[in-house]
Amino acid sequence: MNIALTSHLLWLLPLAVLIAYIGSPRFLGTIGYARTRRLLQSGLPRTQYTSFHGVCLPASGGTLFYHHIVVSRFGIFVIDSLYKPGLLSGTAAQARWTQTRWLGRARFDNPVHENFLRVQALERLLGLPLSRFMPMVVFSGHKQIKPPVPAGVFTAHQLIPHIRRHSQHVLSEEQTRAAVLKIQASELKNAQAGRLFRWRALRLALLLVWCLAVYAIYQQPLQRWAAELQHQADMRMAPERYYPDGTEKTARERWEESLVCASSADTGRCACYQPDGQRAQIEPARCVELSLRGSVLTQ
Repeated sequence: MNIALTSHLLWLLPLAVLIAYIGSPRFLGTIGYARTRRLLQSGLPRTQYTSFHGVCLPASGGTLFYHHIVVSRFGIFVIDSLYKPGLLSGTAAQARWTQTRWLGRARFDNPVHENFLRVQALERLLGLPLSRFMPMVVFSGHKQIKPPVPAGVFTAHQLIPHIRRHSQHVLSEEQTRAAVLKIQASELKNAQAGRLFRWRALRLALLLVWCLAVYAIYQQPLQRWAAELQHQADMRMAPERYYPDGTEKTARERWEESLVCASSADTGRCACYQPDGQRAQIEPARCVELSLRGSVLTQ
């Protein structure tokens, strides 16, 4: 394989890495997290709801990572957001659920159980009754959840309507304010948040490397394409500078076109004049040629 062909194939390496990352569970999880966050930010008034996203809180000597926590007088919503393409099946009692796709089947931990553990830890941290907490698991990207759908499991478009359906106050203003302050005070700078940041940085870096590789391989075609676009724009702006075939006229050719030349066949005399009226110094033979053009006078 020659060097030129090898260099043109090098851009496939960062592209393959980027595709592999996009298909990874971590990236798909980021999609679900980002969509749920966007829905909560746009669908809930901030005067009534306080939302936390991607927070790590202490729990039984360790820490727990929460995708989303929404605090309001209508209750505290603990939301786990997942992106799971394909057909999903599982019950509240099963330890493992099944995800069926065209590539095959995959098993994952029961998200209802995992989210309930977060609810219990948050209950102990805030010192509020368990009845004030609403656990929710929100799926995005899936084709269908095989019925019967376990309680507390929702699709993305069901998220906001379900939260708004809770219209009775179950917390006082003091309890709500204290819960918000407690979460803010207990939030930890954790390794999970750092990993999320590093994965986002890696995603941007891979995309940048791929773009640079594509540009390096196709730099000359891109430059020719850009030059052609600029050439066409110049022709539209100053058509008098170009011939019909797109060839640019030289400075000498443009100067000669500006001359008004006249010649006499009887006397053999010829003269050319510039637009300002001054006589141009030009060879007699060339003067005659210019005077015979269709755009100048002939004597």
